[in-house]
Amino acid sequence: MLTKNRSSSKKLSKRRMMNRERMSLADSDPRIQEIVDSIVKISAGDFSVSLSPSPLRDEVDAIIVGIKAMSLRLEATYEALEQRVRQRTGLLEEARRDLEVLAFTDALTGLDNRAAILRKLDAHLVALGRGEPSAVLFLLDLDSFKHINDTQGHNAGDLVLKEVARRLKENIRPGDVAARLGGDEFAILAHTDIAVAESMGQRILNALHEPMNIGSSVITPGGSIGFSASTPSQHSEQWIEQADTAMYVAKRGNVTKVQRFEKYMLYERQHKARLSSELRIALERKEIYPIYQPIVSSATGEHVGVEALARWAHPSLGILPPSDFLPLATSAGLDHSLTARILSGALADLAQWRANRSVTEEFRMHINVTPSELSNLAFPDFVKSQLRDYQIPASSLAIELTENEYISGGNLELYSLRGLKSMGVRIYIDDFGAGYSAFGYLDKLPISGVKIDRSLITEIDTSAMQQSILRSVLDLGRACELDCIVEGVETQGQEAALRDIGATYFQGYLYGKPDLYIPPLNRS
Repeated sequence: MLTKNRSSSKKLSKRRMMNRERMSLADSDPRIQEIVDSIVKISAGDFSVSLSPSPLRDEVDAIIVGIKAMSLRLEATYEALEQRVRQRTGLLEEARRDLEVLAFTDALTGLDNRAAILRKLDAHLVALGRGEPSAVLFLLDLDSFKHINDTQGHNAGDLVLKEVARRLKENIRPGDVAARLGGDEFAILAHTDIAVAESMGQRILNALHEPMNIGSSVITPGGSIGFSASTPSQHSEQWIEQADTAMYVAKRGNVTKVQRFEKYMLYERQHKARLSSELRIALERKEIYPIYQPIVSSATGEHVGVEALARWAHPSLGILPPSDFLPLATSAGLDHSLTARILSGALADLAQWRANRSVTEEFRMHINVTPSELSNLAFPDFVKSQLRDYQIPASSLAIELTENEYISGGNLELYSLRGLKSMGVRIYIDDFGAGYSAFGYLDKLPISGVKIDRSLITEIDTSAMQQSILRSVLDLGRACELDCIVEGVETQGQEAALRDIGATYFQGYLYGKPDLYIPPLNRS
């Protein structure tokens, strides 16, 4: 034990001696403390070392030179590292901005996308709560865009969307925002007063009505616009819903294609949503059925055919006209089912009338067909199978196309029209004179006749101008070897004037409103 204590005491004395020597060395050479201070600075990232070798050029000076060189190399290394960090940070920030642009930009048109416009609507509504002025949201939907895609191809459809975007940007003011919500639906956030919003919407719509040269085709898509002003306490989705509701009211209208939102429209939208959900079931239950309006010969007054018109016997709402459910069928993709139901029901009735000898062999059934049906390559075969099932000759069927919805001459439509014509089915352009009002396209299509729109005969018994116009239309029809059926005949004065002009076939309330049809030969 005594030996161990003596050993520990010797070690402690040795350490104390070494410390005294170090302290004595630092006191005798101040460079040692400078070296220590420099090392501390370097370890803290400060490379501004002020060490300089002394004239002695001894071992301490060698250490000083080494530390100085090390600090310079470390400073250069750290500077290069910081430069790379700054570059990478800049690249990351640029990438973040690019990603943000991609996240809030529509890739096809370059307009804001739905996420971007929602963000801006939210920002405006917050500002509105602070007392800033109200703004107006416009929603625009193109007319018959699906038809353009089906007949001209998706590349042509994309070009149409790009051109629409360009025209929107040209027709809004600085500070306003144009966006594509998706498909053929666009939005505009305009910092304007609601009192001038309708005129602004009409100006935008007029721009869309200018023809577009897309490849070798000229397309005029048109559109429907709904708009709504911002109000306190609403959120962006409510605002969009209001403008969207007004837009669909405009889309269903025949005259006003720019509509301001009114509260009653929400109820109507809910009503339409309910009908849309019930439409498929109604078709399965055959609640939708055809009624008929006669077509008569001006020479004999005999019924030469009927036009089939759809009605819906709704269980709780009663009999609904086609204006209440045809647009719903289109938006729900039920066009074919609806056409099939009416065609099947009409041919079944015609087969019964022919079997009872209630109508002549030449008696013809007219059926309205949508453009989407003609874009379906299977449609001619479907018509052929229906004619075969009911043992109806093809010459007893006439297909009617509405002029203001179809005159593009797309390849798929031409295929369907030629297929129907080759069977012997007759093709008529309905509402002729209400849209394109030209015979120029008729020689390019397999058309058998036209149905002259009622707007051309409203004053036919008193207006020399209308008589002159209609006479020219009839002469051109004869020159093209086309049947001409005059629609909307309601008075005997109109009938007499039309006979004098040389019209050969009439249709209108004078001869019967659309109803369940009893052939004349069956009437007691």
